[in-house]
Amino acid sequence: MNDKIRVLLVDDEQQFVISMARILKIRGFEVTSAYDGYQAIDAVKHGGGFDVVVLDVKMPGMDGVETLGEIKKRAPDTEVIMLTGHASLESGTRAMRKGAYDYLMKPCDIEDLVEKIREAHEAETIKRNPVLWPRKRVREIPLHSFSRLKPEDSLEKALEVMSRDSEEESIEEVHVVNGEDRLQGIVTRRDLLNEAQKVHAGTSLTWNHLVESPRLLPKKKLKEVLRPQTVSTQANAYLTDAANQMILHKLRRMPVVRAGRMIGVIRLEDVFQYMDQETE
Repeated sequence: MNDKIRVLLVDDEQQFVISMARILKIRGFEVTSAYDGYQAIDAVKHGGGFDVVVLDVKMPGMDGVETLGEIKKRAPDTEVIMLTGHASLESGTRAMRKGAYDYLMKPCDIEDLVEKIREAHEAETIKRNPVLWPRKRVREIPLHSFSRLKPEDSLEKALEVMSRDSEEESIEEVHVVNGEDRLQGIVTRRDLLNEAQKVHAGTSLTWNHLVESPRLLPKKKLKEVLRPQTVSTQANAYLTDAANQMILHKLRRMPVVRAGRMIGVIRLEDVFQYMDQETE
């Protein structure tokens, strides 16, 4: 049985597709290529069974957003990651509203793309293979610690936390709490990149640029850029409900709150491990 993640890579830039397909194959993915929206739809219709589609937004003829809609009609459970340039950022967010799993800015870091593909595949697997999970509480599984960043902290401090080496996973967001550990919001890698891009509009920045040159970030405080509406779960909540909430909101990590205070983070990987243990 083939257990490789099947990826459909769609972009009208042929050299980009060839190079990216070669890299993804080396990383263990099974890759099919298409050079426009029509080829992508044919591949979905006749090839079928793709786990994840990586789709460029800006293509001649049928653009990425239209192609996304056609793919979702034929394979609604297949997750689609959009690739978008700075000029088409609005199209990327529009694609999210139309059912895309997420979007990455071009040129994207290969490690970010690989991680996003694997993350999307995990969500796609649950959609295709729903499991009757035992009713267990969030508090009953180990929670992960979090960096207690405050609203007055700088963007550079958030960058420092997100760029630390971690044996478990890369950190894509930080949680901002007040002095009583009450959750105020989150700041993501994308937020930091967007803030840097505003200052350096003529330059195409990647996450590695920020890590290597933190001074690219403006002198702002986290309270100026954080997203106040953050999804969280109660420590007393059923694990099944928390997992469904994470899938619905396309989250890999979610804050856990008890008596109004944030006490830790639950990861989607923890849910999968828990399911494996309970169903063995």
